[in-house]
Amino acid sequence: MEQPQGFSSKKFPGHVCRMKKALYGLKQAPHAWYGKVAQYFVFCGFKVSDSDSSLFTKLESNKHILALLYVDDMIITGDDEAEISRLRTDLSVRFEMKNLGEVGYFLGLEIEKTKQGYFVSQRRYAAGLLESFSMGESKDMATPMETNVKLKKDRGKILQDARNFRQLVGSLVYLTITRPEISYSVSVISQFMQNPKSHYLDAAKRILRYIKGFLEYGLMYKKNDSFLLSGYTDADWVGDATDRRSTSGYCFDFGSAVVSWCSKKQPTVALSSTEAEYIAATMAAQECIWLKYLMGDMFGNINYAVQIKCDNESAIKLASNPVFHGRTKHIEFRHHFVREKSVKSRT
Repeated sequence: MEQPQGFSSKKFPGHVCRMKKALYGLKQAPHAWYGKVAQYFVFCGFKVSDSDSSLFTKLESNKHILALLYVDDMIITGDDEAEISRLRTDLSVRFEMKNLGEVGYFLGLEIEKTKQGYFVSQRRYAAGLLESFSMGESKDMATPMETNVKLKKDRGKILQDARNFRQLVGSLVYLTITRPEISYSVSVISQFMQNPKSHYLDAAKRILRYIKGFLEYGLMYKKNDSFLLSGYTDADWVGDATDRRSTSGYCFDFGSAVVSWCSKKQPTVALSSTEAEYIAATMAAQECIWLKYLMGDMFGNINYAVQIKCDNESAIKLASNPVFHGRTKHIEFRHHFVREKSVKSRT
């Protein structure tokens, strides 16, 4: 770093200082902090998850303890209260920390404990979003986007100040953490961050009007569920009127509620709905494998084959039967990943 004012060397005024210790606010600080915390968790008998480096697990025959770290915020949970209390005490001795009790608010997520389980929402964040963009008195909408709407780059008036639109899109992306039903709509408008136009902003504000009408929505994770992982995949074939690319979508349930979802434009133009669905299934298979690893770190190995459901019969046959056909021979090799995993799950 540069020599501090008043402490510069008269002999070497043009020299810089070599950092021997990470300082708060510098880019090296988070890495150094994580390394120190991770080292201590390992010392306490925890394992750093290979699937998520911010997750620390301690799985023994009679107890499961999980700790999730985000910078300097932490959630600790498990089925052994004495072990959790001991861990909190050890951490408070090693690090300066404050116990805030049972979790109710974490990184913008509101977590409410009910008789049925846990309800996770972002109601406070969504209400603040409506207030920030002066949409608190707007008319409610029943859907986040008009049916069959096609936003085009060659139409509309360019916004003079694009910062408002970009800020709104970024805020909506964060809201999709607990609102998977707006993922597709947010994915569509997020493709127009460069030179946004007035009708893009109108589409983004429509999402806000939908949120206003369903402010209480969130995710309910019920206790005593049959915790089986299952997935669904779909594709919007040639959904983009500009580049004619399709959009992949998937979601995964663990018990009665979704734990992972995504809506993303495909990297290539699909020549048929079968190809679009097949590419989407490959994307879902990738996420499925990561989820199995993550669930394995948290609860022990998942030994069953996870079902991924698709509504296209031709795509299902293509994934389960390695046939050679003139209409599918051009599909990139990497998309046949789902076929390999499908065959392995049956053997």
